Amino acid sequence: MENLKPEIIRNLLDTLVTPKFDDIVDYDIKTKLSDGKVAVAIYVVMKPKLDDSLYIKQREVEVEGRIRDVMKYLSPLFTVVEFYVTNDY
Repeated sequence: MENLKPEIIRNLLDTLVTPKFDDIVDYDIKTKLSDGKVAVAIYVVMKPKLDDSLYIKQREVEVEGRIRDVMKYLSPLFTVVEFYVTNDY
């Protein structure tokens, strides 16, 4: 799927992931073409919720699972998901 653009991925994430998680602020999406397939890196920017690291880790697992479920339909070569927390939103 050579024409898999960050805008397409963002639209899907904004439609299928963001509404389920009120602490997602933004996504930074990078794509790279390799051997005719697209590799995707998704950087999820989130609001700081609590200082409870167990809560934060559990939330990241939930968000990443949902993102990976969405990305299955696009079939990229691979998907990397990373998280960042910001107070600037």
